[in-house]
Amino acid sequence: MKVNFSYDFTLTFPESVRDHRYCLRIVPYENAIQSCSRLDILVNANTAFEQGRDGFANRFVYGTIAKPHKSLSAHIEGELELSPYVYCDEEPPALYNAPSPLVGFCALMQAFLDETTLPVSTFRKAVVLTQKIRENFTLIESTKAEGLESFLLYKEGLRNDFSHLLIALLRHVNIPARLCHGFIEGENKTHTWVEAWMDGDWRGFDPIKGIVIHDEPYVKLAHGRDFSECAIYKGSYIGKRQHILKITGQIGREEQ
Repeated sequence: MKVNFSYDFTLTFPESVRDHRYCLRIVPYENAIQSCSRLDILVNANTAFEQGRDGFANRFVYGTIAKPHKSLSAHIEGELELSPYVYCDEEPPALYNAPSPLVGFCALMQAFLDETTLPVSTFRKAVVLTQKIRENFTLIESTKAEGLESFLLYKEGLRNDFSHLLIALLRHVNIPARLCHGFIEGENKTHTWVEAWMDGDWRGFDPIKGIVIHDEPYVKLAHGRDFSECAIYKGSYIGKRQHILKITGQIGREEQ
């Protein structure tokens, strides 16, 4: 499947900042099911930048803006070839089967599991947990109560909470799982979902929608053990530690 994508990243500051060192994970991931045939990147009206990869092979754009400025913007567009969401790579699955900074296991999760009858097969376990999270929790756009315990207690949370909970539950039943961050068809905001290792392949599961990902257009920008390792923006600058981050995008399938 061929898809066109286009999205914009904007970071604005209330006052000018300087010596801004930034790292943006805004370039689509490349693997066995996602390859990029065309890519155009523009940062702050043709400001020079570099490209690299982190330890998870996530691609990123980085650079420094020394002069005072009140915004950092990036536009990226291109064309991708997507295949059905089943693949393997060179990363050891064991890397994703241990607690990570934002994903631990707590008593409320054990209670959640105790109320769930899990099938025998690994795949069906992941399906049941994905669907149960979708059925029992409400997606909200902002919250003051952060973390998985609050998510389990109040039954509502952010996109990351859905994915983090599924990852924690899968790891607890010995299924390696990692978080993916990117865009999906029909939404102009970034989305998160989960890849779980089973039968020699990574499979995609979306607990927000309650589905197993097959051939729906999911464009991955980055993955990691949790969201802290695949956030789109990281940086440092001299100035007030306040900013507003806005990310919008769209994906369109090409006519066959």
